[in-house]
Amino acid sequence: MTARVARGGSPGAGALRISGPLAALTGAVALLAAAGCSGSSQQPAQPKTDAVPRITEASQIKPLPLDAYTLNQQQYLDTLNAQRVLARRCMTQYGIDWHGSDVVDPAPVGQKLDTLFLIIDENRASRYGYHSPDDHSKNGGKSSAGNDPTPVEKSVFTGTYKGPQINGHSVPKGGCSAVVEAELTKGGAPGVGIFDAANVMLGPYQQSKSDSRVLDAFSAWSTCMKDKGYTYKTPDDAVNDPAWRAPQPTSTEIATARADVACKQRTNVVGTWWAVLTAYENKYIDEHAEDLTKVKRQVDATLRNSATILATGS
Repeated sequence: MTARVARGGSPGAGALRISGPLAALTGAVALLAAAGCSGSSQQPAQPKTDAVPRITEASQIKPLPLDAYTLNQQQYLDTLNAQRVLARRCMTQYGIDWHGSDVVDPAPVGQKLDTLFLIIDENRASRYGYHSPDDHSKNGGKSSAGNDPTPVEKSVFTGTYKGPQINGHSVPKGGCSAVVEAELTKGGAPGVGIFDAANVMLGPYQQSKSDSRVLDAFSAWSTCMKDKGYTYKTPDDAVNDPAWRAPQPTSTEIATARADVACKQRTNVVGTWWAVLTAYENKYIDEHAEDLTKVKRQVDATLRNSATILATGS
């Protein structure tokens, strides 16, 4: 993954691909997304913020309100590992050594606080410029275990298999994928996806970027950058400069990123932005409390079931 951020151009943690049952767990986002995008073209009133913190490095950023309704990276990996346990157990009864769930890709998990507000830390800027220290492209995002599933194996997993019994067992409706999903979400909210909140986070984020208080902070940052010899209207413009598309950061990119961070610190861009985004996310939660309660129920059930599966191996 290249030097882009969790929210600068898109809401997730990178180019997303979710395989197997976890993809099915995202199914009910339409209601939340439609509610988040509906309304007249009239500009709504800007929500009030609490005290604006002074933020000069990523470690000072507190979690955002919508993070309570989605998974962090570790929780996502735990859920993915539980999915693998269930998938392999289900497929074993058909005599299949299943590795089709061994794909590890970035997920639309909670807001990645170290990149959500673009580059923040001086050490990171000095080392990577605007490039990301994360490299999710190794091995094509796949584990080294096993080969790609055969068409028959895939059909057993997805439930499209139409042949006779395999190893003395019939393939259930939806295949092992449906079995895994049912086990992972048992006790949750039917029809609700664990990534529904993650998928709507872009709305409040984009609202925060057009808020007058954030725009004023961007303007102050732009003036600071101009004083240092760089002409960018917003931090997004600096991050997305086409000059930074080389595989490795250049000395010019690193110098620009360091100036960017210094100006963010001087003008407290991140503190202002965090406070405003927090206000928009709280507003969204207030307006969609019923839907988000269901999402939370589904997330909690999935995490609880995943912990049990990983602890017992079944």
